[in-house]
Amino acid sequence: MSAPEVPKVPRPPLPRSILDPASVAVVVFLVALLGIHTRPPGLLASIWFANAVALALVVRWPRHLRASSVFALFVGCVAADLVSGTEPYAAAVLNTANAVGVVAGALTIRWRRPEPLLLTGSPAFARLSVGIVVASVVSATVATCLSGLLVDVTPAVSPTAWFSSEFVSYLLLTTILLSIRAGGPWRPPTPRYFDSVRWTVTVPVLVAVTLMIAGMVADGPLLVALPLPALLWCATRIPFSGTALLTACWAGWNLLIAGRVGVLGAGEATQSPVATLSVALVALGPLLVAAVTLDRMAVQNKLHEALEYDSLTGTLSRAAFLRRSQRRLNTLVDASQPVALLMLDLDDFKTINDTMGHAAGDIALVRSAGCILSALPHGAVAGRIGGEEFAVLLPMADHEDATAVADTIRRDHERLHLLSTRTATVSIGLAWAPAAPASVSPLLDTADRALYEAKRGGRNTVVAVTLA
Repeated sequence: MSAPEVPKVPRPPLPRSILDPASVAVVVFLVALLGIHTRPPGLLASIWFANAVALALVVRWPRHLRASSVFALFVGCVAADLVSGTEPYAAAVLNTANAVGVVAGALTIRWRRPEPLLLTGSPAFARLSVGIVVASVVSATVATCLSGLLVDVTPAVSPTAWFSSEFVSYLLLTTILLSIRAGGPWRPPTPRYFDSVRWTVTVPVLVAVTLMIAGMVADGPLLVALPLPALLWCATRIPFSGTALLTACWAGWNLLIAGRVGVLGAGEATQSPVATLSVALVALGPLLVAAVTLDRMAVQNKLHEALEYDSLTGTLSRAAFLRRSQRRLNTLVDASQPVALLMLDLDDFKTINDTMGHAAGDIALVRSAGCILSALPHGAVAGRIGGEEFAVLLPMADHEDATAVADTIRRDHERLHLLSTRTATVSIGLAWAPAAPASVSPLLDTADRALYEAKRGGRNTVVAVTLA
């Protein structure tokens, strides 16, 4: 008789307290290796990737700003230096300065604002800029002091060279990482989308890239100055992350590839602190313009929402509903597609306001709008026409489908409770046309008359009328 099988117990997943520091160490190790292999022999890297990535991690995901993750940052950088042949004492000393600088910058950015940082406008960019300066100053100070105390085991550190390298790295790389927002699932762009961005986005980017290439050919000061107007143009037309990426590519070429004597007109290679800071300060211009553009776009979006949507219910305003409905009808007329329009009116709304107060009336409107929107198929257009009246356009809906939608909304309102047991019902007038008319007006007039019949017939009902 065989022994019974012992069920396999699955291994519990590793806790986040272990996974987070381990992921930080691995990421920092890889980007530190990249920075080490791009720096000239005997010189600091013009762009040090590890600190910039680490700062982005701890301010975008604040759970990483703890002792274990900071230690993992230190271990990742030290391991990369050791693998690359750096002396152990020098690796420990210099990477202590790196870790302290990242922590100082992160604490500055998160001071009084512990929420994750995303570059959504000039206030966030200002916070990041202050944090970058603090991180660069602290790191350069610690590196200079430690290298002076341990001069026998570490190379001499120039505070200006260290500061300039840190500052440009943070400014270019951390900005890119914090400007990329986490969004929903990707959807393939439509041809209409490409038409809308062809001139506003593609042309500025192409001009910027062309001028970058022209600057490389021209050499000298034009390498820095020639693409700048196009980068400023891009800052007003493309997303912040795109501007940051283009600016980083331009600055990276100046700092890493065009490191020839006198290329920036400074009389020495671009590894000098003055040349590095010059590139960083010039790069600051497009980034500032892009941040201010985000502020302007946010104001425009708020204004657009105020004009397009009813502030109480979240449905379209009357003017926006009429405009979008007419635009939708224009696409149905040529193909003679059917269309339906619902007019909805809350029953006894005046009684609700008089007996329960206007606050209860507002609640009734909000919940009614929720019932309406939740019952609508894709492509429907809904708006608040006025007071307690709503309207819904149902493109390409046959008579049965339109009636089913109307009856679903009516039944949902029967179950809609306000502050107590009182129920707000709705009367609905339905106008259906087998072929869409050229104007939304006849649909509105017919649906309004049908709504009047529903009210006169006892309320809480649907009256449907077919246009001839």
